[in-house]
Amino acid sequence: MTGENGPVDSRSDPGSVVATSFRTDVLDTGAIHDELNRLWTELGGPTHGGQATGEIVAEPHFGGGGLMRANTLNLLAVARNEREAELITKSVSRLHDFLPSRTIIMVTRPHDDPESDVTNSFDVHLQLNEQHTGKDEPALRFETITITTGQQNAGHLSSMVSPLLAAELQDFLWWPGDDFVNHPLFEDLQQIVDRIIVDSAQLGNDASGVAAMRELLDNNDSGSPLIGDFAWLRLGPWRQLIAQFFDPPDVQQCLSCIEELTISYADVREDGSSGFASALLTVGWLASRLGWEVVDPLEKREPGGWFAPLRTADDRRAREISLRLLPNKSPHARFSLKHVEIIAGGEHPGTFRVERTDADDMVTSSETKSVPFVSRMVYAKRPSNEKMLGEELQRFGHDRTFEEAITFATRLLP
Repeated sequence: MTGENGPVDSRSDPGSVVATSFRTDVLDTGAIHDELNRLWTELGGPTHGGQATGEIVAEPHFGGGGLMRANTLNLLAVARNEREAELITKSVSRLHDFLPSRTIIMVTRPHDDPESDVTNSFDVHLQLNEQHTGKDEPALRFETITITTGQQNAGHLSSMVSPLLAAELQDFLWWPGDDFVNHPLFEDLQQIVDRIIVDSAQLGNDASGVAAMRELLDNNDSGSPLIGDFAWLRLGPWRQLIAQFFDPPDVQQCLSCIEELTISYADVREDGSSGFASALLTVGWLASRLGWEVVDPLEKREPGGWFAPLRTADDRRAREISLRLLPNKSPHARFSLKHVEIIAGGEHPGTFRVERTDADDMVTSSETKSVPFVSRMVYAKRPSNEKMLGEELQRFGHDRTFEEAITFATRLLP
């Protein structure tokens, strides 16, 4: 096969079984399919590449043994540069429980990249990846297509990659960066995918970005894709440990007497990420579970914190709850939270605290009128990108708890 601007460069990359690259002025999806089929044929099948439907398909290998072809879903991913594209590729190749049949990575060169001035040029890299299960089973193989182009072609990428999606499979979009809000390509890709995966930690302290996620949820009834958020997954241990405080029936009474909620979250890092969205989601989760209401939106306080009054929805026993969100520069709070403290008063006083002490451990402490002070350390390793991606790729329906949490959280935004 020959590209528009030169011959194909056939090679094998780390993590791939076989690969090929070429540059072309016209993105010919038929030619890409033909080249993928050629790569599969080199490995002994299947001759139809990743186009057959099914979950996992076993194929004979001409060299003996066998191989299995992942055939579960299509994953689209968008990167701002080659470094991000490499991180996406590595994350996908490290998945264990659920591999996409085909991953399509779109890389848009920044304006200051000399290559971005190449008119109508596309760099295409195709590779077949292999993952060994470590058991007495054939290796599992799947496809990765990486398309790199300049900003002038970004507006056409959605229509160009749509024919590359393997038929009759669910389509997922993973946008790991912070630029998905109001991005034309993001808006275009929404029209062709079933589920979107983002990381609201990358939004930093951009309240408008969190609000934009609420708009995506509001459009779900009109057939818009479902939303997944890495920030929400990082909060899994926090939600579990907080809920465990109130498992004993006598401690549950403290829930009706909560007076203060304080959350310290990761301050903005050099890469622009923060735990602000995680703090909002934590408030939204507690408030939506306990029936709280917003009195006034968040108000900026010195030095950089936020305050808002909340109240219970029960008019007969209405009470105010003081909410404080505090930025924290500890490296242990990275992308998420440093600590959550809940204080109850009145007839059922109590103090409940969860704190991350390092990347692997969290410490909980509690004290109530009926239970003396108790503290324990819990192993709660911060999840990796591949772990969170794998979890999201196995979720095909609504996450109602997340949706209710973010709906409440956006009501707090000024």
